[in-house]
Amino acid sequence: MKILIDGRVLTHSQITGVERYTREVIKALKKVAPKNFQIDTIVPSSDNKYVHHIWEHTVLPLIARNYDILFCPANIAPVWKCPRTKLVVTVHDLSFISFPYSFSRKFQLYYKALIPYELKTADIVITVSNYIKSEIINKFNIPRNKIFAIPLGVNIDFLRIPPTSKKENYLLFLGSLNPRKNIKGVIEAFSRLLNRIPHQLLIVGGRFDIFKNDKKIYKLIKSIPADRIKLKGHLRDKEIIELYRKAGLFIFPSLYEGFGLPPLEAMACGCPVVVSNAASLPEVCGDAAYYVDPYDVDSIAEGIYKVLTDENLRQSLIQRGLERAKLFSWGKTAEQTLEVFEKVLNENCIST
Repeated sequence: MKILIDGRVLTHSQITGVERYTREVIKALKKVAPKNFQIDTIVPSSDNKYVHHIWEHTVLPLIARNYDILFCPANIAPVWKCPRTKLVVTVHDLSFISFPYSFSRKFQLYYKALIPYELKTADIVITVSNYIKSEIINKFNIPRNKIFAIPLGVNIDFLRIPPTSKKENYLLFLGSLNPRKNIKGVIEAFSRLLNRIPHQLLIVGGRFDIFKNDKKIYKLIKSIPADRIKLKGHLRDKEIIELYRKAGLFIFPSLYEGFGLPPLEAMACGCPVVVSNAASLPEVCGDAAYYVDPYDVDSIAEGIYKVLTDENLRQSLIQRGLERAKLFSWGKTAEQTLEVFEKVLNENCIST
């Protein structure tokens, strides 16, 4: 079996959820694949992101003609599909529909034109949660047996170092600073707790020009003493693991997630987690997180305060989180992905 993997996003300098999934699933597939599987990864040679998308729809499908399967793990697949090559594409979420204001106009138009088309032309669609699977079925009328929900995994590095009981006085938020991540809700909730808790708020990930462009958020940050809020930017995994291990709490009240990997990573490091009760997060976090209403700042603030001050609750969340994180591995993700490849070659799926 010859499989070609579209590695376009491997050229990206910043690692978000889609890039991490692509990197980890490729690595795991090569570890678990039988000897009769040939797995090749291809990336565009140009550094220009616009050229990357031209490459996606021209060079990639031409090369894929020599393979049994073309696997596109990062939402986008070529508009031209070789008849002899099966197409498997991973669609991580439908945020371009549910939260269009989070993206540029060009991005919205591109995704709104391309995603519905590829959902119908792909032989099999993988997605990362049952929540997104249901969204795809309901919005695009795709046959249920053509879509496979395969959870993401937790990198072993996050599980390898034992958790510490010596927590420091900071709350941690990690994620892209896309509006749907609800960073505004995090900052506003924290501002209401300044006189009730001694903690700092550490914000990791994304570009911080969003704060200057959003006058409300910028004003809110300026109202918080400088020694109580820190913007850390992008960090390496080793640095992130240490922040997870020592954080008093990880806060993630996102409005919409296809999967939501950061809460699981925090759990793996022994950090109690407060997340929103929205989208896929309850499916992913199970009974190992404290849930809040992401649209209610008071709910977010009280969730933070309760977990920080109720020691029994904190310890319970830490223990349940450690066990929950062990259920998710990239090895399992790869094994289930290989099963999908075998299904598509046996034609035990619907293609439209």
